[in-house]
Amino acid sequence: MSIKISNLPAAVAVNNDDIIPIVQNGTTKKAAASLVRPVFGTAAGTVCEGNDVRLSDPRTPIGAASGDLTNEYPGPALTTTGVVALTYGGAAQVGQFTVDAKGRITSAASVAITPAAIGALSLASLGANVSTFLATPSSANLAAALTDEVGSGSVVFASGVTGSGSAVLGTSPTIATPTLTTPTINGYVEGNTDLGTVGASATLSIASSTVLTATLTAGTETTFTMPAASAGKAFTLYLKQPASGTVGSAVFTGVKWQNGGAPIITELNGKLDILPFVSDGVNWYGSFAQNFAY
Repeated sequence: MSIKISNLPAAVAVNNDDIIPIVQNGTTKKAAASLVRPVFGTAAGTVCEGNDVRLSDPRTPIGAASGDLTNEYPGPALTTTGVVALTYGGAAQVGQFTVDAKGRITSAASVAITPAAIGALSLASLGANVSTFLATPSSANLAAALTDEVGSGSVVFASGVTGSGSAVLGTSPTIATPTLTTPTINGYVEGNTDLGTVGASATLSIASSTVLTATLTAGTETTFTMPAASAGKAFTLYLKQPASGTVGSAVFTGVKWQNGGAPIITELNGKLDILPFVSDGVNWYGSFAQNFAY
């Protein structure tokens, strides 16, 4: 059913149930209606007011977790990365880890502490060539790693190196041209070379030893050529006669002998003469002790 506006009653007063829709020809008309007013409260079907405490209460989330989380809210868990729960590293191992952009450990391992493993690490802060020596501890790599070393292929320290402590050498070390200041040397053994039976000529070399032994040839005079004279050098020659048969004899080039005369080598089978020599850089000076049985 439709109602014309002209048929609406004039509005003398407006009540709660009235709606004032229009003014017609200076007259305000009204229509009766029921106003819908909200009901505020906490029960179902009511409206929550702006200052309701429920709008600011903490709420426990529910539902399935996703992303880097798994399980259900309110108790989700981190998704696993495949790394086994374990203590990595130890007395002879170090832990090695891989971390992704989110800060998660994606792999882990225990790496044995070995020279090769240490050498694989970046140890540049310890000095040049140190990591190379740790990976391959050869004497040449040690020489390269030392900061006060000169030379190549072996550890050769520069002159003037000072300090305290001990250096333990191997059972057969070779030390080239060292200068030792006031050392105490106990129980040392000089290098010994047996020249065997010599013929009419023989050259004496002290490059590898300072105790030489030679046996004369029966009925032969041997001429011995001395090493190059060098100040401070010295050596000893043990000169043997054959054990049987005709004896031999010997002469030496460039030697000044005690008492101004060269010795006559003992002319008996099975005898040995001991001939020490020292040099001042110009000459070799010889002395002798003779007629020892060997």
